[in-house]
Amino acid sequence: MYDIAICIATYKRLIMLDKLLESLSKLAFNKNPKVKSCIIVIDNDNKGSAYSVVDKYSSEFSKILYDIEPTRGISSARNKAVDIAKKFNCHYIAFVDDDEIVDPFWLDELLFTIREYQADIVVGPVFFIFPRDTPEWIIKGNFFPRPLYQTGEQIYMGATNNVLFTRESLDKLKGPFDERFNISGGSDTYLFKSLSGGAKIVWTNEAIVKENVPLSRANAKWILKRAFRGGNTIGLCDKYLARNILTIFIRLLKGAFRITQGFITFLPSLFIGKQRIIRSIHYIFLGAGMIAGIMGYKFEEYRVIHGS
Repeated sequence: MYDIAICIATYKRLIMLDKLLESLSKLAFNKNPKVKSCIIVIDNDNKGSAYSVVDKYSSEFSKILYDIEPTRGISSARNKAVDIAKKFNCHYIAFVDDDEIVDPFWLDELLFTIREYQADIVVGPVFFIFPRDTPEWIIKGNFFPRPLYQTGEQIYMGATNNVLFTRESLDKLKGPFDERFNISGGSDTYLFKSLSGGAKIVWTNEAIVKENVPLSRANAKWILKRAFRGGNTIGLCDKYLARNILTIFIRLLKGAFRITQGFITFLPSLFIGKQRIIRSIHYIFLGAGMIAGIMGYKFEEYRVIHGS
């Protein structure tokens, strides 16, 4: 029996996975000194390319388990990790992405917060590390960072790049990650939307994760594609979860509003700087993604792997 399972889904990102496992090998506990944790790595490459990296750290952890999920898709890989965690009878299940590194007290702070605030789920921040050649307008435009909150503040959305669940919260959903989002991504958004209102989700600023941004993402093309995918995910979630036509109509209006916002701000942005120009186009792509999702179109972002 383990208290916590740390779950990692990976696909052909061996260098990044190595850095993540190295950071996990340095985990320390101050507020929860008697925690028994295990690492679960699910390789979505049916050729088992990540095995050698995981095996390298076999002596660094009390328990590190490697398995392959042959069905291509991030939802299927995450679901296999959850299944294994449940077999180990873990009380808590944490997720971190294979392109990240964690602070030594990352897990200690997640666990402290979920207990301190009697929460079902706790979410922490992700700080982005940009390559040297990143254009200055990307940094100024603030395209990557996500909102920050006060520790203990109740929130309603999160992602699986820095999160701790109670086992019971995941037992409420089939899967729990919906495999319709296997190649498109966004299954974590759908999960949080599905749990919203029925689970207590809180924030912690102290459980720190850092993500290395590959140069292939530090450009306008990727930022705009990501905006479309983000909107597409929101639209698909509303389509799948809609209880009535009003939800569909409201999302269509919001998508149209974002597109209008982009066109209205585009002309003034020409006199301000590239980050404002891309921000205006970003609104258009976001809105278009929302409408496309509501109409049933699915943008399959994960067919291309960055940082492999």
